[in-house]
Amino acid sequence: MRCVTIILAFFLLHQPVNGQKEGRALIDSLVSELPNAKDDTLKGRLYKRIADESFFIDTRQALTYARLGLAHVSAMRWQRGIGVFNVAMARAFSDMGNVDSCMYYNKRGLEVFRKMGDTYNMANTFNNIGVMQQNLASNYPEAIRYYLLALKEAEKLGDKYLMSNASDNVGSVYLTQKNYKKALFYSLKALNLRGQLEKGDNYNIEREVGNSLNTLGSIYLQMKDTTAARGHFSKALVMQERAGNTEGLAKAYGSLALLENRNYPKRLSYARKSEQLWNEVNPVHIEAANNVGNIGAAYLEMYKIGSLPEGITSKALLLKEAEQYLRKAIRISEQNGDIGYKSHFTGILAEVQEQMGDFRNAFYNFRAYKMVEDSLFSQEEKNKIAGLEGEREIALRDKQIRINALELEARKRQQWLLTGGLLLLAGIGALLYRQNRMRKRTNVQLLHLNNELDEANQVKARFFAILSHDLRSPVANLVNFLHLQKEAPDLMRAEAAEIHQKRLTESAELLLEGMESMLLWSKTQMQQFKPQARRVAVEDLFEYIRKFFSGTEHIRFTFDNPGSLTVVTDEDYLRTIMQNLTHNAVKALKRTQNAEIHWKAEAKGGRIVLSVADNGPGASDEQLNALYDDHATIGIKSGLGLHLIRDLAKAISCEISARPNAGTGMLFSLVIKEA
Repeated sequence: MRCVTIILAFFLLHQPVNGQKEGRALIDSLVSELPNAKDDTLKGRLYKRIADESFFIDTRQALTYARLGLAHVSAMRWQRGIGVFNVAMARAFSDMGNVDSCMYYNKRGLEVFRKMGDTYNMANTFNNIGVMQQNLASNYPEAIRYYLLALKEAEKLGDKYLMSNASDNVGSVYLTQKNYKKALFYSLKALNLRGQLEKGDNYNIEREVGNSLNTLGSIYLQMKDTTAARGHFSKALVMQERAGNTEGLAKAYGSLALLENRNYPKRLSYARKSEQLWNEVNPVHIEAANNVGNIGAAYLEMYKIGSLPEGITSKALLLKEAEQYLRKAIRISEQNGDIGYKSHFTGILAEVQEQMGDFRNAFYNFRAYKMVEDSLFSQEEKNKIAGLEGEREIALRDKQIRINALELEARKRQQWLLTGGLLLLAGIGALLYRQNRMRKRTNVQLLHLNNELDEANQVKARFFAILSHDLRSPVANLVNFLHLQKEAPDLMRAEAAEIHQKRLTESAELLLEGMESMLLWSKTQMQQFKPQARRVAVEDLFEYIRKFFSGTEHIRFTFDNPGSLTVVTDEDYLRTIMQNLTHNAVKALKRTQNAEIHWKAEAKGGRIVLSVADNGPGASDEQLNALYDDHATIGIKSGLGLHLIRDLAKAISCEISARPNAGTGMLFSLVIKEA
């Protein structure tokens, strides 16, 4: 158990010169700086630091500097400083066993901190009041109550230093109640927290860890686990020597003395080292009383077994030494107000008095011992302590339940958000996938169309190249003849002029025919001109052909439409096809005797077939190539008409075929679906 000093972040002393110093050397260095401190705030911090370090070296010196510091900050009207030094004064009076003064200054400090809302220093003050209730008043339920208040505030702040001090003190109360399981739990918790501390001006890590090791050693000692106890006490001794902690060393040596049991020379050696150190730091400390009382108990044990130590010549002297040390322990306990150790050593004194034959005083002392023991360690006291901790555990459990509920709600919300996010991502992914598929399909279609367009452009380029040549030739002949006739009419005889004029007339007719076919074909290539299907009478189509070629004298035209058939198609497209086929037949029959062209309409298998036959010389496969092949070479004299017929027929979904007629000539068939 230990009292905790109050150090705030703003109330720390940052002195690089003193960073590596410990114990008395550090205190002397700080005292030497006081006269040079011109700033009042800095001087107040120096007073506080000196008081804090002095508690582990000399309690009276700590009280002196705490009093000087309180006067200094009171003159400054520094409220937090006033609270801090009030609690420092309370700690000094607690170590000296002055209950009333300790409680007075603690209450003054607590009042300042409550007004300021200073949770950190409130936690420290609660802890200090708990120490006073435990050590001076032996009121263990009140001690536990204040320790748990300190622990609650420390946990709110998450301050490991405050949490470790409160936990260590709770463990010490359970140790006095012999509840070793609880004592170990809180003491190990304190050791773990102190092991996580980082170096700071308000505490010494080795000193804090050493205090925890000493507490754990005391627990194992009472549990009769001497091996574990010795290990912890030895480690604590090393830590306190490094820290220069006189108080900690005194506790460690006193604890090691108890371990030696029947090795009385070593036991007394450790105990006297502890006594010497307690006389330096605080002769009236409760652990100082415990140490000298244990020396008295050792002399009583030596008397019982008849072991005489060096310097003792008779067993009677052993009893006198035992009585002397036990009375000193009781006197120190009375001075510091500790009921527990006073009662314990009063009971041992009664045993000494019994051995000395003073049965009357032995009886009275033993009865006083039993009354106090029954009061301090009664079941009622234990129940009160258990009830206080139970309240804390219930509060912690309720808090954890609320935290778990909030976490569960947050997880559910997070789960819904995650599910929504996944669905959104899935939707976006599906849209992107669909868009990608559509883009790929579109790209394939575009690539296909581009290829077709490139191919069509190449065909059209070849067509226009041939067309330009075929058109230029007759025009050039006509121009040359006109120039010759104008500039040198005498060079041409009448017979030659007539022959040339005949050729020019033929060339002009051929040119007109080619231009007409080209214009019709160009019209079919324009996308805005689309077939307009409607029902057309075959007889009307035949009548159109009959009238169109009525001026052709040397050819006999016949038409056969037995069923008065009709077709559903674009009339203009079909007329042009029939006109071109008829025109091609007329050209083929130019030198044929008894020339005939026969148009026939018939229904076959749900389709209408229009066919034209002639008795001319026929046509070769090369001449008909333009009717089927898009890449065929074409020109005015080599297939422009058939190329036009093919494109027009394709536009109105008309199947066209050509084959030799029976005997002589050609037969062209147009197959149209019957509506």
